[in-house]
Amino acid sequence: MTTALLEPKPVILNQAAELQSQLAAIQEKLQVLLRGAGGLQVILPELHDNTSGRIDAQKLAVYMGVPLKRLAEGLALNYKSIHRNPSAEAIQPALQPVKRALEILSEFFAKPETVRAWLNTPHPDLDGHTAVEMILANNPAAVLRILENAAAGVPV
Repeated sequence: MTTALLEPKPVILNQAAELQSQLAAIQEKLQVLLRGAGGLQVILPELHDNTSGRIDAQKLAVYMGVPLKRLAEGLALNYKSIHRNPSAEAIQPALQPVKRALEILSEFFAKPETVRAWLNTPHPDLDGHTAVEMILANNPAAVLRILENAAAGVPV
């Protein structure tokens, strides 16, 4: 056997180089996709104020299908203040658990009307109350606990 048979031919080398180039491009695209899949995102960005980026109580109320006044009173917030500034910094701590519950529900159900149906359906883990009733009784933490457990696969 001669050494000439063992040496790669130029055509094979060109094909190998081309395949390596394609493989590198595919790997780069895969890395971009994987970074995007686990990357940062804002769920339900439509519930935020366009200027400040904070959660907007009016948009939250509309999404839930409840009047702003009822949401404000249910979360022990001043309705007049919220009506004037629905994305005020001071009300964000009260709105955050409600928004988080809606985020989880939107991931489960996708459609806002299905989210609202779930919110208005009595739940055994809420002693037969609806999630909306619990939120409007200033107890969004109970709803959030159930949803976070469900999302994590933990039985209640």
